[in-house]
Amino acid sequence: MYPVKLTCVIAIGLSCTAGLAETVQIEVRGTVEFNVIGGDMASVQAGDPVSMRFNVDATDFLDSPNFPTRGYPIDLASWSMTVGGVDVPIRDPQPFGTAYFVLRDNDPAVDGFLISRNLDFPQPITVNIPGLAPDHELDFLRTFNDGAPLPSLDILDALGTYGTENLSVFGWTIGRFGNAGAEYNYQSISITPEPASAFLLVLAGLILRRR
Repeated sequence: MYPVKLTCVIAIGLSCTAGLAETVQIEVRGTVEFNVIGGDMASVQAGDPVSMRFNVDATDFLDSPNFPTRGYPIDLASWSMTVGGVDVPIRDPQPFGTAYFVLRDNDPAVDGFLISRNLDFPQPITVNIPGLAPDHELDFLRTFNDGAPLPSLDILDALGTYGTENLSVFGWTIGRFGNAGAEYNYQSISITPEPASAFLLVLAGLILRRR
């Protein structure tokens, strides 16, 4: 009976794991270059740490008909951003359309990652600054300079951590009306399976090896 029971566990485990493993977590880290934004961010100083984290679903995406880009809608409920210890919430829902995490591949001049509400070009998404009433715009872009495109537009092919190696350009700002009130120095971006999904993937592998 044990082999039959184990087979069921494997089948169930793989099925559940496959579903959960589709959740991918993106985390961007850096430091403050300058800040003139008020409200709760008035105390933020140059050199303070910055982190931005959110999830996407690897099976939920939209391809551009014009460029080699693919946008994965950001799970707004998973959004977390801190600047010098100050939380920066995302507007939910977004007022100007879906906020995407975009991959651009097979176009080496601009291959890389961006956060945008447009699949073709960078367009800011909307965040709130505690202590200030107006909405603010967040821009993020990181491209490569080595002419080696990403393996594909599948975010699961882009898993890993990307520091400043092969960095072409980056832009990471918060502001209003196209004017940056704060600029952040990019350090790294990590693209990983969501932690619970990664654990279940390992567990399923151990079950298969045991079999």
